[in-house]
Order: sequence, then structure tokens, then C-alpha cells
Amino acid sequence: MTINWIGFYTLIRREVGRTRRVIGQALVAPMVTASLYIFVFGYVIGSKIELIEGIKYINFVFPGIFAMNIILAVFGATSFSTFFMKFQKTIEDLLTLPISYTELVLSLIMSGIVRAFVISVALSIVAVIFGVATIVHPLILFLYIILVSVFFGLLGVVIGIWADNSFEKIGMATNFILTPLTFLGGAFYSVHMLPENLQFLVSFNPIFYVVDGIRYSLTGYHESSLLLGVGVLASLSLITLTICVYIFKTGWKLRA
Repeated sequence: MTINWIGFYTLIRREVGRTRRVIGQALVAPMVTASLYIFVFGYVIGSKIELIEGIKYINFVFPGIFAMNIILAVFGATSFSTFFMKFQKTIEDLLTLPISYTELVLSLIMSGIVRAFVISVALSIVAVIFGVATIVHPLILFLYIILVSVFFGLLGVVIGIWADNSFEKIGMATNFILTPLTFLGGAFYSVHMLPENLQFLVSFNPIFYVVDGIRYSLTGYHESSLLLGVGVLASLSLITLTICVYIFKTGWKLRA
């Protein structure tokens, strides 16, 4: 397959430029949100809990806060971007470009990937302020940021297309699926604190593997196989990419 590098690069610049225009919002919002979560869970609740699995509570919950901010920001960036392109009917113009559908889909998630790294910088500042700035495995953290950005970026594209002309559907996906799965994915507690007969349910939650991988990269502690986690997230990314490409090939909910 021949790649149209010029067209691909042009679309990437377009999506990255979209993020640059809202760089303040991309930085400030997660910093405020993370600070509030750290204050409530790390200091208010953390003052009543000394250690979890031998780790100071505030250090234990910060990876969950880190993961939650990246997931919601990446998903929001790509879902709203796709939604507005559908609403303005500019997405129909993209279908006529001389690039493959795979290149088109991958270019659409670049805004989410860039935003993920911008937020990582913002959260690093928060970590320094609250004294939880530890990175045990930086390369693994980089890998997980990429995996999270790709999977939830692609998921955002699918939901943005499915949403038609209703913001409520995007809100439903965020409020009734992503946020609950984040809270149930071990973001603020150890999976071993759950009843033994319910612990297996966590393995069906992809966000658990995100939190677990990021927690390992920041603290060195994990509760599941990292290889399994990377495999699950990579497989889900490939499946979602296939779905996105199929949607663009068939024009489902794209053409008027």
C-alpha cells in the first residue's frame, strides 16, 4: 500500500493545529481537576489511610487520576472534533481526499495524542506541587500514553460519528460508560480490596489495564500481567481501527 505522506502530514497538521488553539484549556482543566482529586482522595481520605500495598495512598491514587484525565481528554478531543465535522458536513470532503481510509482515521486521532502528552506535562506539574512526582519506568509510561491515546482516540471517532446531531450521546458515553469504568478499574483502590468472588470482573474492564500499567510506570507496583495489559489495549486499538476504517469505507452515518 502506497502512503500519501503529503496528504497524511497535512491532515495531521490540521488536527494538531486544532489542539494548539485550545492549549490553555487543555492544560488548565486537567490541572484543576487533578488537584481537586489529589486533595480529596490524597489528603482528606489519605489522612485516614496510611498505606495501600505498601505504597503511600496519595502516590497510589495519583496514577488513577493521571489515567482518568488522559482517557477523558483524548476521548473528548476526538469525539467532539468528529462530531463537529459531521455537523458542518466537512467530513464528507475528507472522504474525497486521495488518501487511504486508514491514513484518514489515524490523522483524526492526532489531536487526541497531542493532547494526551500536553496533559501529561500539566499533570507532572501537579505531581511536583503535591510531592508525588516519581517515575520508575518512563519508557513504559510513554508506551501506555500512546496506547491510551490511540484506543480512546479511535473510540472517540466512533462515538462522534454515532452521535449524529446530538451532544447528549457523547455525554452519555462519557458519563455512563467511561467514568464508571474508570472508578471501577482500580483508580482509587487496590483490586485486592474487593471481595474475592468479584475480583475477576475487573479483568473485563480495559481501563483497569490502563490504570495498572500507568501505576507500574510511576510506582513500580502492578496487580496484573503487564504483557496482558499491553496485549488487551493493542488488540482493542486494532479492532477499533478496523471498525473506524469500515465506517469510512461504507459511509455509515457520514453521507447525508
